[in-house]
Amino acid sequence: MSLRALINSRILVSVIVIMCVGVMLTIWQAKQAVEKEVSSSFNLALQMIDLGFSHLSRTPLTEFEWLRQISAIQKTRHLHISIVNDEGTEVEWFVNEDRPKEDIPPQWFVKAVETTYPEANYDIRLADGRTKQIIVRADPIDEISEVWEDSLAYFWSVITLIGVIFLAINMVFNSMLRTVRSIVVGLRRVESGQYGRKLPPFDIREFDAIATEINHLSDALKVAKENNQALARHTMQIQESERRNLSRELHDEMGQSLTAIKAMSTAIRQPGTDVAKISDSIAEICNHLAGVVRSMMRTLHPLSLADLGLGATLADLVNEWRRRHPDLVIKLDYDDRLDDISHELAIHVYRIAQECLTNVVRHANATEVTLLIRQEGEHTSPRVVMRIRDNGQGGESSGHGFGVLAMRERVENMGGRFRFESEAGKGVNVSVWMPIIEKTENE
Repeated sequence: MSLRALINSRILVSVIVIMCVGVMLTIWQAKQAVEKEVSSSFNLALQMIDLGFSHLSRTPLTEFEWLRQISAIQKTRHLHISIVNDEGTEVEWFVNEDRPKEDIPPQWFVKAVETTYPEANYDIRLADGRTKQIIVRADPIDEISEVWEDSLAYFWSVITLIGVIFLAINMVFNSMLRTVRSIVVGLRRVESGQYGRKLPPFDIREFDAIATEINHLSDALKVAKENNQALARHTMQIQESERRNLSRELHDEMGQSLTAIKAMSTAIRQPGTDVAKISDSIAEICNHLAGVVRSMMRTLHPLSLADLGLGATLADLVNEWRRRHPDLVIKLDYDDRLDDISHELAIHVYRIAQECLTNVVRHANATEVTLLIRQEGEHTSPRVVMRIRDNGQGGESSGHGFGVLAMRERVENMGGRFRFESEAGKGVNVSVWMPIIEKTENE
């Protein structure tokens, strides 16, 4: 169901309920008003009859005189007078035949409003000795007609008011639905990747706030898309660079060393050759090649991670950086419980530590770096927490470099949080939080 249909149906149901309650209240009030008005008129008529015929006991009236008295009383509203003739038959007196039929309320309203009304009988002695009986009854039809007219006026005024309110609500909703359609179009543009087109400001404050948030979302998605594209290009560049380096090292180191070994193996066959010296040279070249191969393997993937665990692999990484840069003090605080985490999470921890040490050496101009890698949250939400801090110059990086973006991407892909802080003169502080994934049986 559309929003317009839902609102209109709710309004229709509310109007029906209001009208039903209003009709019941109107009938109840009309019934009370008719009963009160008719009773008042009837009591007034009885007082007039008592006053007008109080002297009959002393001076009997002729038939003309008492009929004149009855005619005067008949003019009282909401009153019906009948006369019992000499044959004992009740005869209507002053029947009002001038009332238009359209002024008579519908029977259902009359029955709903009517109640039991009083009546009174009077015996009148005439001057000729006869006795006449009159019957006085309350006649509410005039009052019911007035109440019906008032109720109709009230009903149509309510209908008019409801119609105006309904029209005003639909006008407001038309405007709101146009705004909603504009927002939906904007969301579809965001879904299709058109982040440059912004939603205009709206007059309604709530919709304007939604449009502002959607525009901010578009800006954030645009920046994220640009960063992902730049990171993807950088990743491909790194892959090509690593391939070139491997190719060059294989050519320079492996090729030359193998050529030398081949030449020595040929020379060793010649008579008078110093076999021991050539053998030592071959062994030295092989040791050099083994070091080159280990360095290349460590660059491609730390094989010791699966065999020795995360702690030993991180210690080997730190020792290697200490060997290369003896002037840099590297402190490692590692929680041995992390040796039980999955290989996927361990490789992310290792690469983040490796990238941070690389950045420290290349950019920080630091003398000391501390790596704190611990497990927190024993029973609820166990997580790996990494805090890597140096005392370098800081302040030069905003945290949007490719290395930092790659670390952030790793952490967020694992459902964690990444924070990079760099302040001039106070070094760089990298904080990482990642949920722990336990090792599986296959690992």
